[in-house]
Formats: sequence, structure tokens, C-alpha cells
Amino acid sequence: MLLPKYKEISEILIKETKNGKLKPGDRFYSETDLRKRFKVSSTTAVKVLNYLENQNVVTRIQGKGTFIAKENHQNIVLFTDLNLSKGIPEDVKVISVKIEKNPEIKKTMYLKNSDKYVKIVRLRYYGEKIIQYSTSYINQKFINLSLINKPDSFDSIYQRIQIDSELDPYLLNYSQESTGKLITDKEIIKYFPQLTPPVTFIQQKRKTSLPYVSPTLLEYTISYKLPEFWGIRTESATNKNSTLLWQW
Repeated sequence: MLLPKYKEISEILIKETKNGKLKPGDRFYSETDLRKRFKVSSTTAVKVLNYLENQNVVTRIQGKGTFIAKENHQNIVLFTDLNLSKGIPEDVKVISVKIEKNPEIKKTMYLKNSDKYVKIVRLRYYGEKIIQYSTSYINQKFINLSLINKPDSFDSIYQRIQIDSELDPYLLNYSQESTGKLITDKEIIKYFPQLTPPVTFIQQKRKTSLPYVSPTLLEYTISYKLPEFWGIRTESATNKNSTLLWQW
């Protein structure tokens, strides 16, 4: 199937950004430039610019022109959560461990109707200060259910899984999303009595996949962390540069 002309041109220009001919921050072609170079109409040239802007390839600055976006969209970027405990001893307290079968959680984890999961609620401390509230939903097939009534057995969920199933979660693929959220949930905020609702937390949602073709998850965890104890570092795999992206 033939590509529309504007997409065909866009692909050519995207390749030029990948091979280094056009670099982040460089001035990009104007509508007139595109019309002359590719011998197309004004309408097609505008479609090219709109498409590239929507793809975050270019940025338009009013009164100045169009430029290659400075955000690096092509390099492989590594993200690392920073440990901001600053040498303060860390600890974990398990609040509860129980078996559940909430349909919404099961849907998120791609579990069958007959499947269940283990819900584990934990607090993370730096010294005496609670800095994080986490709820983990773990596929029950990888947990020794006879330990459900022994909360201390779940201080480290990943170690628990390793011992019970010989599956190493640290080696599995996962996705993680971090966003700032205003939280009013009393069940969470009661562990942070020094703060007045709504409380700003860094909410992290983590999904850990199983090493099978099936989309079923091993883990789905939602954490709420105090912003002053959260930071992230980015590293470009192409030029070895690293940048502290955010630290409250």
C-alpha cells in the first residue's frame, strides 16, 4: 500500500534526523523549503510539518521558525531510580497479606476468572520516617500460600517469590510509570499524620511480566512515595552521558 505523499516525505526527513544530518536544535525546513525541495503543494508541505510536530520530531517557535526537537527521541535512554536515603538505615513493615480476586485487578494482571492473587500492603521507612506506602498484587501461583498468616515473610516480595517458585523477578521484563499525584485516600494518608490532605506523592505503577508468551503478569504494584525522597537519573546509551532528571 502506497504511503500518502506527506508521510513519504516525513519518513525521509525522519531518517535524516536519525543519521545525524539534522541534529537537535537545528533549524528545520520551512514550508517554502519543503515545497521547493520535494516539488509539492503548500497543503502537502503543511501536512508534513504538522505530522512531524505531532511525532515530536520538530518544534515550532512563533516568530522564529521550525527546529529539530531538542528532546532525544531516537537514542536508547536508561532510567534509574535514585536512592535518596543519604545513608539513613532503610526498613520495611508489612501491614497486611491476603488473598483477593477483585475483577479489576485481575483484568489488569490478565488473570483468568478462576485465578486469584495475593495482596501485600507495606510501608518503607528511612530511619523512623515513613516515606512510602505500597500495595503489591502478586500472582498467587508463585507464592507459598501457607505463609499468608506470617506477614514478616513478605518483607522482601522478590526474595519470597525466588524462594517459593525459583523464579527471579529481578531478571524479568517490567514497565514502570511515575507521576506526581494529589492523594486524599484516608487509608494511605493515615500513615503520614504530619501532612495535610490532599498530599502530593510520586505515584509509581509497576508491572512485571512473566517469561512466557502469555500476557499474564507476575506483579502489579502501586506505590506512593514522598517527593523529597524520589529522584531519577537518565543515561543515554549512545553517548554515555547521564543527567539527573528530577530530584525534589
